[in-house]
Amino acid sequence: MQDNVWGKTEQILEGDMEHWARAVMEDAVFETEGPVDSTLQDFNRILNWIEASDVHLFRTERIEELADTLSSCSDLEELSRVMWHIATEVGFENYIIFVINSGAYGAAKSRVCTSCNAEWISRYQEKNYQYVDPAMAHARRFDGYFELSQLPSDSPMAEEFWRDAEAHRIGRNGLCFVVRRNGNSRIGVSFLTAKTAEQTHTLARRNGYDLMTLANLAVDAFCYAVFGGDGATNNEELTVEELRFLHMLATSRDPLEALKMPTRYGSINALQASIRRKLRSESVFQAVAIASSRGAFDDLPYDASEVTGPFRELSGLEPDIRTHYQLSEPGSDD
Repeated sequence: MQDNVWGKTEQILEGDMEHWARAVMEDAVFETEGPVDSTLQDFNRILNWIEASDVHLFRTERIEELADTLSSCSDLEELSRVMWHIATEVGFENYIIFVINSGAYGAAKSRVCTSCNAEWISRYQEKNYQYVDPAMAHARRFDGYFELSQLPSDSPMAEEFWRDAEAHRIGRNGLCFVVRRNGNSRIGVSFLTAKTAEQTHTLARRNGYDLMTLANLAVDAFCYAVFGGDGATNNEELTVEELRFLHMLATSRDPLEALKMPTRYGSINALQASIRRKLRSESVFQAVAIASSRGAFDDLPYDASEVTGPFRELSGLEPDIRTHYQLSEPGSDD
């Protein structure tokens, strides 16, 4: 476990910072009378750095391995297989990824990815359960995480739905994570079980932190797979957005700024996965070198959202008037 923690720390602390952090840890080990104040202060700096990063230490190595596989999923079939392994690994029987709101820019198509059996899927469609499903109804107006057992159960229609789900070996308990993405798109990720509410609560308490991270990774992979399936990004050509990301990574004084760039893929992680696949690179930094060697940055277009238009007084004026306006001396009447 200590090796695992240090490995994660190395991913965050690069260059001189990594060596400094290792020295701090070694000093703490070899200080026979306990850590001095300066060492404790250095430890606090390292902890703050880690907490401010996106690093996540999973409960088991197997879950971490599945998370890594999930991050590199390229199609819905592969995503479905990995998600089922995740669900069963933590004690559930099924999972569902479903679009709640496709968003203003179509950031998510109206699709469902699930391990539920074909009979239940047919029954769900036949009975129009999307209008009855308590989890679906709650997810439409709620962001975050909830247990299905916490949902209101006094509706006769909802109770009929749950009984039908149990009859089809789906169960009425589980967890649901609602993830919001760009364009106000919202996607739900549910883990379902026939276990009791108490057993499910124990699973949630034990695995909830991991499942929250996995749900976000699943949504990233889902968004990418759906776009790729439509041919929008299923080719070897880098998109303008991918080029802009690589260009920012290559030229910015602080490469971390590139990680804050908004993306229609769902997250920067999915965008990076797309770049690595297309350029067959092991990292985005290697991808920068490959793209540069191919001349990809020679004619990089601007993104319209980054162009600031004329200021208010200049807006709407003809080109010759604008030139005169700009060349006139301040305060002159010409």
